[in-house]
Amino acid sequence: MTVIIEWSPLLLNGLIQTLKLFFMAVVLDLAIAVLIGLSRLSRYRLVRVAANVYMEFFRGISLYVTLFWLYFALPFLGVRLTVWQAAVGGLALVHGAYASEYVRGAILSVPKEQQEAGIALNMSPYQRMRYIIFPQALVAMMPLLANECVLLLKATSVASLITLAELTEQGHSIIVRTYASVPVLVTVLLIYFGLAQIIVIVLRYVEIRISYWKFRDRLVQG
Repeated sequence: MTVIIEWSPLLLNGLIQTLKLFFMAVVLDLAIAVLIGLSRLSRYRLVRVAANVYMEFFRGISLYVTLFWLYFALPFLGVRLTVWQAAVGGLALVHGAYASEYVRGAILSVPKEQQEAGIALNMSPYQRMRYIIFPQALVAMMPLLANECVLLLKATSVASLITLAELTEQGHSIIVRTYASVPVLVTVLLIYFGLAQIIVIVLRYVEIRISYWKFRDRLVQG
């Protein structure tokens, strides 16, 4: 415990970097997921093919390899990314591919009658998606997105491989200096666990609120 107290500023700095990386990556991750998920349902074959190629490619390669390519290999091709750009981009590209399937599945889970009702009201495809389909799909995908966010949080530790000083990297740095591996690793483990629980609780609350608003709107319309 003495080691943890003594080196707490380093762990705190690592925690801040981890949270910063997580929030930046999750925003880009969800943007990619929605874009690719909707593109895979496009009426245009070329758009669907391009989206499917993206999804299959990034689902088929590891995050480890992606980060190394972005940070160490791209400079040989004349493209230099900062460690933050490589970390955020790598996490979002890979996890966005997985999350796009959640978006696609949730949209397909909306009953066809809802879409037909929008057509009967002479709504455009964009209006049907915005006002009818996507709000209902959002409720269905919330548990999956909560799981995705937890996975993304844990994946931030891989960024230590490209020298980003997040929580895992700072923990490793402390172990190298103090040889106190057990207390440091236990502390890091508990921090990740605590953060994951906070994410689940927050997103569960959001899911309940969205479901409440949806139910309230039905009562008003009824």
